[in-house]
Amino acid sequence: MVNKMVNRRRQTLTDRQAEVLAALREFILEHGYSPSIRQLGQKLNILSPSAVFKHLLALEKKGYLRRKKGELEVLGLPSPPSTVSVPLAGLVPAGHPREAFDLTGEGLDIPEWMVGRKRGNIFCVRVEGKSMVDAYIDDGDLVLVERTQTAHSGEMVIARLEDGSVTLKRLRLEKGRVYLVPENPEFSPLEVKNLQILGRVIGVLRKY
Repeated sequence: MVNKMVNRRRQTLTDRQAEVLAALREFILEHGYSPSIRQLGQKLNILSPSAVFKHLLALEKKGYLRRKKGELEVLGLPSPPSTVSVPLAGLVPAGHPREAFDLTGEGLDIPEWMVGRKRGNIFCVRVEGKSMVDAYIDDGDLVLVERTQTAHSGEMVIARLEDGSVTLKRLRLEKGRVYLVPENPEFSPLEVKNLQILGRVIGVLRKY
C-alpha cells in the first residue's frame, strides 16, 4: 500500500516542478554536487529564492528528492562521488624540456578514489605537447602526480634536468644509463647524466 501511494504521488508534478527537477538533476550530474538556492534560481531564471525553495519543498513532499546533510539528493540518481582538492601547477612540457614549473595557488577537485591515502602528497599539472600521446597523455590533459624523488624504470615521471628545465617522460634505466623516453615516434629518447625526479604520474584527467 505504501509503495502504491508513493508511486501515485510521484506522477503528479506540475510543469514548473518538472522543470525544476530537470534543472536540479542536470546540475548535479554536471558538477557532482547540488546547487544552492540562488544557483538553481539563476539556472531557472527565477528571481525569488523563496519561490525556488517552495518548489523544492513540493518535490520533497512528492518523493522526488530529499535533503541530506545540507545537500539536495534527487531520488534515483547515484550519490555524487566524494572529492578532494589538490594543488594545480603550471604547464609541464610533454615535448622538448622547458623551464621549471611553479604551483599556481589554485586547487582542482578530483574524485577521492583517485588519490586514496596519498592526498597530501599529490598535485596536478597541465600537459603541453604531444610526446606522450601513445601513453594516452595528450596536449592539454591534466595529469595527477605523486611527489617523490625516486622512481622505477618504466614509470612516467616529471623530471628536472641539469639545466633546470622540466619534462614529462617515461624513465628507462638500462645498463647503467638513464633515459627519458617519449611515447611518440616523432620524438627521440633523451639520455641524461643527472636529473631530479619531481614526481611520478598516477593518473590522467580528461574532459571530452
